[in-house]
Order: sequence, then C-alpha cells, then structure tokens
Amino acid sequence: MSKLSKRLNEIYYLVSGGTIADVGCDHGKLASALVESKKCLFAYVSDISKPSLEKAEKLLSGHDNFRAIHCDGLQGYVGSNVDECIISGMGGEEIIQIISSSPIDIPVYILSPQKNEVKVKEYMSSIGYGIVFDKIIKDKGKFYHIFRCEKGAKTNAQDELDLYFGRDSFEAGDTDFIEYLDYESNKTNNILDRVDSQKKEELIKYLDLLKLAKKRNGKKL
Repeated sequence: MSKLSKRLNEIYYLVSGGTIADVGCDHGKLASALVESKKCLFAYVSDISKPSLEKAEKLLSGHDNFRAIHCDGLQGYVGSNVDECIISGMGGEEIIQIISSSPIDIPVYILSPQKNEVKVKEYMSSIGYGIVFDKIIKDKGKFYHIFRCEKGAKTNAQDELDLYFGRDSFEAGDTDFIEYLDYESNKTNNILDRVDSQKKEELIKYLDLLKLAKKRNGKKL
C-alpha cells in the first residue's frame, strides 16, 4: 500500500467505505491506498490537471474498481453514485463552489480546506450537513483542518470554540493542537498593528477565542 502523509492518513481513516470520489486527487495516493486496502468498494479520481490525473491512473492501473475523470470539481460526475467525497488541498471558497454546483447529491463530504475553514463549516451546516468529526493536525510543518460532514447528522460543535478549532482537537488535546494555538496567537499578534480598525477588531475577537481555547485545552492536559 502506498505510504501516506500524516494528513492523508487522517483522511484515510475517516472514510467509511462504499464508493468514494477524490476530487483534486493530485497523484492519486489516497485513492490508491483506499482501493488496495479494500477500505472502499470503488474509487473515482478526478482532477482539473491532466498530468496529475494521468499519474493517478498509473498508480491505480493494477485495479479495475476505479474510474478517472478529467474535470473541474464535480462537473464530470453526472450520473455517478458517490457515497463519500473527499476534497482537500483547496481554498475554502473553491470547495464551497464545487459543492454548491455539484450535479449529484453526495451524503458525506470529508474536507480539508487550505483556508476559510469556518466559512466552509458554516456553509455545510446551512445546507443540512452535520460536522461529526473536526480536528486540526500538523504535517510537515503545516497545519490542516480536517472534518467529516454527514447529510442530516447532528453536528458535534457545541459552541464558537468548537466551530473555529474543532471539537475533536479539544478531545485529543495533543501537541499538534497546542502548537497550532500558539502559532495562531503569535501570527495574529504580529499583524495586529498593521491592519485597519475593522480588521483589528476581528483579530482581537479571534485572539480572545484563542485564549479561551488554550484555557479549555489546558483543563484536558
């Protein structure tokens, strides 16, 4: 089985089976691991980049339970039945655009936006998806938000701290999350004096949330 990065490994374990779609599959390592381990029955891999898709096809070439689609987002999935869709490595607004314009109904999304994570969570909630897993991890020096959204499910976020940082981050209380809170605090403080008054107000609110998150997380250590 292809060796996965820590981020892809986290996503791998969030997949529960059935037919999956890996949108923006890059080189297809995740889909290959899912197919090889029989963690999914069938895998669609798609990418807007033809060279990336060809690499994914090559990696999966020894299997017959996959299909490669060269398309933008989910636009090439007309008529496909997908149980779980994975979208990672894109900006939050791009992910929202892909989901909002999807030609098919998908019960489960596993998402890992590069930015605008809260905006994506709020959007998913607004269209009837509950966030049942939500965690921040660190992989190769970068932080990633990873969450699983299920249609019709009850979200596990109980307050604003859960929305911003993920309930499962608090449950884990690991070094990745501690480092993330410190990193965000330092980054936000460093730009506080270089923004306009409206942005400064937003950043001060965010710093207050970070302080509360550190306090709550400290109680679990």
